[in-house]
Amino acid sequence: MARKIRIDQNLENADWTKQSWDLLGINSKEELIEYLNQTGMSLIEFKKLPIYQLNKHKIDWLGKGGVM
Repeated sequence: MARKIRIDQNLENADWTKQSWDLLGINSKEELIEYLNQTGMSLIEFKKLPIYQLNKHKIDWLGKGGVM
């Protein structure tokens, strides 16, 4: 029996066509917090998304020492 391939199961494979920071106009912690407030998403929810997980090591203000 063939094994099922689940391309979105692992974060490295999830959203594989788009893994860059594409929140245009959001270039600081303050702008991100304002955006999250406008959308009703919590910071905890945002940190679970691939856009955060895949970019927290690439963008200084987003990762270590950045967004709390």
